[in-house]
Amino acid sequence: MSAIISLTETGVFTALVSALGTFGMVSAVGAPIPIIRGQVNRVPEPQALDYLVMWPLLRTRLATNTDTYFDPTGHPELSTESITQPTEIVIQCDVHGPSSADNAARLATLWRDQFGCEAFQNIPAAITPLYADDPKQIPFENGEQQTEERWVVDLHMQANIAVTVPQQFADQLQITIEAVEAAFPA
Repeated sequence: MSAIISLTETGVFTALVSALGTFGMVSAVGAPIPIIRGQVNRVPEPQALDYLVMWPLLRTRLATNTDTYFDPTGHPELSTESITQPTEIVIQCDVHGPSSADNAARLATLWRDQFGCEAFQNIPAAITPLYADDPKQIPFENGEQQTEERWVVDLHMQANIAVTVPQQFADQLQITIEAVEAAFPA
């Protein structure tokens, strides 16, 4: 058994897209906006006027690891140790299009509310929103060298990421008494 990670970066993005789907971010015509991941080569920007691009920015340790052990009786090959690292993950969300100011406001407001926490309740990932930075208007130059409206919001979240590794346990001990002078003469 190799080291197994409980929450991959793909898992973080999948959970985030699911949660953001409940935030009601819409285009100028009222349709839900596409949400895509940045740093993917050869993927053009969506045809929709309004859309959101997510970029991974930062992972910061929040606390010392927590170790937990699993030792099933009679099955030493299944014995494991799980090392959990509470981690702050920051994802930059670039909100593009004519409705970007309104969608950025929705994003920042709902992320910093109980609504944002509840959006993750039915998602099987150990993620909790921490806070969102204030939206910033940063123009974007597209592939046609045209300036588009873009608002940027950094989402800060906590993910408790566990790495599980094999672990040996001693479940039986034999104690013997040895005379030290006899066993180790001077």
